[in-house]
Amino acid sequence: MKRLLPFTAALLLAGCVSMGSNYDPAAVDRLQVGMTKAQVIQMLGQPNQIVTLAGGGQKLIWVYSTGSMFGANARSVGLPFDGNGRLTDVPK
Repeated sequence: MKRLLPFTAALLLAGCVSMGSNYDPAAVDRLQVGMTKAQVIQMLGQPNQIVTLAGGGQKLIWVYSTGSMFGANARSVGLPFDGNGRLTDVPK
């Protein structure tokens, strides 16, 4: 039995994978319109993607996913900023 436990643990851990920026979903709930990009990045970490919007704004996108032999989980958030680098909308 003592030999089986380390083998089982190693097998379970070997099947785990994660990708993206592991941001805190609770931090998204604390965001406020008007925050700067620097403030948002301080709370969520570096985004995975930055998209340029019409009118000079940007959308910063965070994506994080995990998977194992038991299933997968993913979450993402895209936040729009105006040309002055201020958050214009917060997801509900």
